[in-house]
Amino acid sequence: MADSSDPNIHPSKPQSDPSDYKVGYGKPPRHGQFRKGTSGFPSGRPKRPPGISIKEILDGDQRGKNGEVISRREAVVIALVNEALQCNQKAFSKFMKLINQTGLMRRETSTRPTVIHVPTRTMTPEEHEECVKHNFGLPMARPKK
Repeated sequence: MADSSDPNIHPSKPQSDPSDYKVGYGKPPRHGQFRKGTSGFPSGRPKRPPGISIKEILDGDQRGKNGEVISRREAVVIALVNEALQCNQKAFSKFMKLINQTGLMRRETSTRPTVIHVPTRTMTPEEHEECVKHNFGLPMARPKK
């Protein structure tokens, strides 16, 4: 094989003198190499089978449990709501995201204040004991050791 620094020899062109070609790791014999323009997998990767799109799936109709015909979009939302109502956290977060994206989130202002102010009042020790007895009952006697 000629010197690799020789500018007249292109690495992709086969060398003219097959006696100089050394067979070894990464260098298969010339008769076992692929011919120029062919690949090692002539049939190639199989084409993707023509499937149906998500839009076509969701545009269809479906029968509900009671026999009425509803759209599949409605069926998906009903299933999502039912999952969310069964305390499925992922379903609930997906439902809330869907509500926010569609603009159906309803925000209502409350007429009642959200913060309740309780006035503070100082008590005498006797009033405090009376309050504790009234609200929590008499203290239980501790067992003797």
